[in-house]
Amino acid sequence: MDEIIKRFREGNQRAFEELFWGFFSAGRQFVKSFQVDDSSADDILQEVFIHIWDKRQAFKSEDHFKAYFYKALRNNTVKYITRNKHVLNLESAENKESDDVLLKITEIEFNREISRAISLLSEKRREIILLSMSGMSEQMIADTLNISINTVKNQKTKAYAFLRQELKDISSFVLLFGL
Repeated sequence: MDEIIKRFREGNQRAFEELFWGFFSAGRQFVKSFQVDDSSADDILQEVFIHIWDKRQAFKSEDHFKAYFYKALRNNTVKYITRNKHVLNLESAENKESDDVLLKITEIEFNREISRAISLLSEKRREIILLSMSGMSEQMIADTLNISINTVKNQKTKAYAFLRQELKDISSFVLLFGL
């Protein structure tokens, strides 16, 4: 990801688009956690991304980008609530403990990383994992995909091994913080 940040700092439009789409849904989910409607959440995101583009030279790494991104989202969301006297009680938004905000960011980033890792699986393995995550048994998956149950078991084992390897850095983080 730091390669994308480097290209972004150089003004590469494609790198900006990759960052935008890579963080859009996580950012939207974060803003909506303040009880902001979809349209307003999109406006807040757009404003933050415009500001990020203007400050692109300041970002040295992906971690720096993420920290700035979520802080700017929080600040712009609180400003939006203030300006619009939104239904949400402003005091609860302003006094939201930093641990709650950090936990929400961690949860969003964790889900984003899992989605990214799953997207790297082959189409068949991804389909099996997604069906399994939706609650289907191995037999139901085999019947649905018209394959043997042994194929399902074998593909799940290989998929989970790949996911464990791909997510090894965040899995230690989750164990460390007990999420």
